[in-house]
Amino acid sequence: MEIPDVIKGILILVFVFVPIEKALAFHHQKLLREGWFTDLCYYFSGYFIGHGTTKLLIIFVLMSQGSIPILSKFVGQQTLVLQVTVAIFIGDLCFYFAHRLLHTVPWLWQFHVIHHSSTHIDWLATVRVHPFEQILTKACQMIPLYLLGFSSEALAIYIIFSSAIAFFIHANVRVKFPILKWLIATPEFHRWHHDRYPQKYAQNLAVQLPILDYIFGTLYMPENEQPKLYGTRLNASTNYFNHLIYPFKNWNKKNADK
Repeated sequence: MEIPDVIKGILILVFVFVPIEKALAFHHQKLLREGWFTDLCYYFSGYFIGHGTTKLLIIFVLMSQGSIPILSKFVGQQTLVLQVTVAIFIGDLCFYFAHRLLHTVPWLWQFHVIHHSSTHIDWLATVRVHPFEQILTKACQMIPLYLLGFSSEALAIYIIFSSAIAFFIHANVRVKFPILKWLIATPEFHRWHHDRYPQKYAQNLAVQLPILDYIFGTLYMPENEQPKLYGTRLNASTNYFNHLIYPFKNWNKKNADK
């Protein structure tokens, strides 16, 4: 009997991150910490929503006459390494601005506050994303790449890289990366984004390239200091279905849940 990919995925994540976080924990916390079952629900729903969204985006691009011919031809002539490098930059740039809107537009924040509701940051907290936000950010990242005509190989590598680094930056590990942290997003970089008491309104918004935060003035990574508390006033233990309807019950709220 073949194991479904969704089960393989969670097993790989458990066998990779649980031992690492146990041995190199930044914050000491229980394995089955508060909200773990809610996040597990997000993992399974997010897996199917992500795959479905990718298919819909491909159909959308094809219906809109596909990629831009001139740009597609130029992009297709580049090496795979260059294509992947540029895809990472464009994808994270698009995500950065979508992420900034999620923090600065009040009604969008009602969706994004769910991701920030976890009081424990670890690999499993990665998946706590409202379906609306998941679809929005994925569309912002992938539509430009489809329209520019990146090869299927480059897109596949980009998607794998994006998924891997998303889990990596949320990992509860104390390891520091003195040079790498300025080139690629790391847990040390991303923890400040989840700080309960941020020094800035929205900080460290990129999820792959910290240089974007440096360019746009949202970088915050002080030396010899790390955040101690995470989460928002939204109850971290609220179940999955209450999370789904939460934004629609709070249209008139501004940023009260920050």
